[in-house]
Amino acid sequence: APVAPVAPVAGEAGELTKRKEREDCEELKGEVTKDESCKSQSDTSKNRVLVSLEISNDKLDGDETYCLLLRKLSPYKLTWVLVTALTVLVCSALAKPVLCTQSPACEQQHLLDQDLSFYSGCISAALASVLMHELASLMLTQKAAKRAIEIIPDIKDSLIPSMLLCASFVVLIIENTILVLGELPWYAHAAKLGKAELDDTPVYSVFYAEWLINVPILLVLAVSIALGRPGPEVAEPVLITNVYIVFAWVANFISNPALRYAVVSMSFLMYFKASWTMCQWVYRWRQRHPKAVLLGRPLLAFVLIIVFGIYSIVYLARMHGLVSYRHERIFYVTMNFTTKLFASMTLAGIRSSDFQDVLLTMLVNKRTSFTRKHDYEDQITPLLDK
Repeated sequence: APVAPVAPVAGEAGELTKRKEREDCEELKGEVTKDESCKSQSDTSKNRVLVSLEISNDKLDGDETYCLLLRKLSPYKLTWVLVTALTVLVCSALAKPVLCTQSPACEQQHLLDQDLSFYSGCISAALASVLMHELASLMLTQKAAKRAIEIIPDIKDSLIPSMLLCASFVVLIIENTILVLGELPWYAHAAKLGKAELDDTPVYSVFYAEWLINVPILLVLAVSIALGRPGPEVAEPVLITNVYIVFAWVANFISNPALRYAVVSMSFLMYFKASWTMCQWVYRWRQRHPKAVLLGRPLLAFVLIIVFGIYSIVYLARMHGLVSYRHERIFYVTMNFTTKLFASMTLAGIRSSDFQDVLLTMLVNKRTSFTRKHDYEDQITPLLDK
């Protein structure tokens, strides 16, 4: 006779339930381990991407942080000041320029152009507005940097271009304020070119003094900050530029044509030397960034080379009587303001690019915590409940 099936006792049913639960838990643990391994692989890939970014920056960019760059430039500051001051003293001692206040003819011609003071006043007001904008941007960036200094250690570097621009605007405002308030031409010298129609015309030395301060700042912004060249490479063209500016100034007081043209030729040779060095830096930057646009970071360097060339053309035209001292003054005031304004706009684009690079680095470094998309606890049901 067939034997009736024996119903499982409660103990056996409990054993089956526990065994099923253990199997489900082991399966769940396997899935969690798999997810963690995927997360680990994702983090590893992110780290690899970050390392590749760092390697490409080291090998291709060769860029330095702004603070490190300024520290490397610091030993050359004293050299720039001493060489510039020594060149001014030697040239002044040899040429012996006469102040415009000591020349009645020069002072009279200066007083005829007092209407240009209003133009310099308008330029000063515009510069003050741009300076306030840069100062506001600088303060807001500094406030944000205090909160993000632990996350982005180099965020304070973004303050340095704004600080240099503010210093440049302050110097330019002082120059135009002198032109507005200085009724007596104590900031000008009488030309001595050996020609009756050009002698005793005002040579506004205040422009050359401003260039000795602001042109090095523009070169540091264009070459070091925009192109990332190291400090020792930037020191040489800055020093050469200051020397040829002094030579160009003192040539206005040399009556001997042969000696004057020798000094002017030396000044132009030094200009071409500094410009050629800047072009080489742009070429090296292009080699490291073959896909980059030339109208990006190298744009400021190109514009400075062209603008300085235009300055030299006006300078030669004035020396030969083709441009009057009045039009020369208008040109210098206009171009000084325009060049600094263009530098401000260019560096605003560079800062935006740097900010995007920081965001990219933060996204690469971001570690996302593991979150379970499905709740597996509801799917584990004891067999007895079924």
